Amino acid sequence: MSDYDVVIIGSGIGATASGAILASNGLKILLVEKNNFIGGRCSTYEKDGFNMDVGIHLIGRTHKGPHGRILNMIGMEDAIEWVPLRKPGPKWYHQGKIWTFPREFKDLVSESEFSKLMKVFRDLLRIKDTKELDRITVKSWLSQYSNNVLIHSFINTLCWLYFVFPYYEASAGEFVRCISSLSRDMSVGYPKGGCVSIPKAYAKGIKKFGGEIKTELQVRKIVVEDNIAKGIELDNGEFISSNIVISNAGIIETVSNLVGRNYFNKTYLDGLNKFKYSMSGIMFKIALKKPITNFKVVSSFTSEDPEERFKSILAGKVPDETDLFIPVPSNFDPNLAPKGKQLIIAGTPVTLKSFEKNREKWIKNSMKSIENIFPDLSENLMWMDITTPKDIELMAGKDASAIGLSQIAGQTGNDRPSSAFSIEGLYLVGADTGKGGIGTELAANSAIECSEVILKKIRKTIT
Repeated sequence: MSDYDVVIIGSGIGATASGAILASNGLKILLVEKNNFIGGRCSTYEKDGFNMDVGIHLIGRTHKGPHGRILNMIGMEDAIEWVPLRKPGPKWYHQGKIWTFPREFKDLVSESEFSKLMKVFRDLLRIKDTKELDRITVKSWLSQYSNNVLIHSFINTLCWLYFVFPYYEASAGEFVRCISSLSRDMSVGYPKGGCVSIPKAYAKGIKKFGGEIKTELQVRKIVVEDNIAKGIELDNGEFISSNIVISNAGIIETVSNLVGRNYFNKTYLDGLNKFKYSMSGIMFKIALKKPITNFKVVSSFTSEDPEERFKSILAGKVPDETDLFIPVPSNFDPNLAPKGKQLIIAGTPVTLKSFEKNREKWIKNSMKSIENIFPDLSENLMWMDITTPKDIELMAGKDASAIGLSQIAGQTGNDRPSSAFSIEGLYLVGADTGKGGIGTELAANSAIECSEVILKKIRKTIT
């Protein structure tokens, strides 16, 4: 008899959410995490009274999306308190000014080009079947409407905000699905307590239904016998048996290091080698003496050709003005900063190689770009933490990927890896699988999909 029904490796969104769903269905769960904290890219840390997310996040659909669905599934609908992105709504920075979309975007382009952009959004909301767009790039799809550089730059900015990947490779199908769901649900927001509140809520669900969570346990390998997952072996040599093993370690790490490539056929391994991961990023966690803005989020974009711009970044060039995503967490939840102070987090996409080659220039140009948006920043700066691609790589691996397997043409929808491996009883969750969504919602969807597959198989076995 196995020690557990399910052992889960990792404590990111996919891991904790799948654990909560399965535990709520009566399965005996053990979740193991190598760090002394849970959450992965969605964890939060404290410094001088400021509580900062390790990553940089905004949640696209909050209670109306997969996070809300999971909490409903486990009977914990109110476990997360969401703060909506309203009053004020999202803002955009371009050419030295703060703009509101779409109302003020019409001042940036001609009337005819603005009409074309509005048609893009009207048409995508009408698309019912997006599968045929999964292998088409956003740029290719957008070019049917307009070749205006500023419009392309704006849409490219949406792509890297959603997928941390440029629009000339991003999947049009995934883009359409994400925009459509955001427009339909109108519930973009942020969780009180920081983004760690999400995995903490799921972890609470695991424990509520009798599951266990153990931190500071490093998994050496997933034990496989006769092509069946039998459990895990820890670094200390301890074997923990289970009927099912779920990995949140990423598909490459799981196959290559935790299981072993000898368990998989050449065709499958060749497919793995072709996968592309999302870009990395640098993030600035900025503690301020006093509030300098009432905005909740500001994103910036330039007038440059976006494909030329991103290809120059991939080639190692540092732009004079960096693209930025800047949420202000303490404007969603004042408790994330000491009273009378403010927390700003700013991020820009970059590759590990490009950043390491030009580290100081990336930091200098990014800070200058942030200060262009917030001129009062430098005189009110208390201190600043910088999360680099190396930091992301140490925490999450995957070539310092900010999300995981990229949502490019040919890697979305049915082209995405299945949650079930060819090894019986072995499953994958996290942003390397999941059929769609933005960031944490992609991982949450993976948990729903994986749990449904497991529960269906168990019920079929019983009957």
